[in-house]
Amino acid sequence: MNRGVWLILIGFWLTANVLWQPISRERRPKTPEVALLGLKVHREADVIALQGRVKNLSPKPIRGVVLFFEFLEPGGRMITRKYITAIEHDLGAEEEGGFDAQTQSPPKAVKLRIDAEDAHGRYLRLDNAGPFPIE
Repeated sequence: MNRGVWLILIGFWLTANVLWQPISRERRPKTPEVALLGLKVHREADVIALQGRVKNLSPKPIRGVVLFFEFLEPGGRMITRKYITAIEHDLGAEEEGGFDAQTQSPPKAVKLRIDAEDAHGRYLRLDNAGPFPIE
C-alpha cells in the first residue's frame, strides 16, 4: 500500500475512536460507600457533642472510618475543620458502628458538613454529608 492509503486509514481509525469515546464511557452516578445514621449534634456550653452511627454500604470491608467535621458560619463559609476516628476496626459489608465525640465549640458555628476517609486516607462517599444544624 502506498502512503496515501495508510494516511486515510489512520485518519479513519482516529475519527472512529474519537466519535466512539463518548458513547462507550457513559457516566453513572457513583453510589455512596458510607451512610450516616442518626447524627446528633448538640452545643453544651463551649463544647459540641457529636453522636451517631455509620454504616458500610459497599460490598467490601472498610478499614476504619475517619470523619471530618467542617464547622460553618451562618453564611455557609467554613470556620474550621476537625476530625475524629469514628471506627478504628474494619467495618464489614452492611455492618454498622457508632461514634461519640466532643470538640471545642468554634465561635459563630451554626452548621456542620461531614467528609469521610478510611484509615489509609482513601476518600469515602457519604450518602448525606449535610450541612446539619448545631442544636
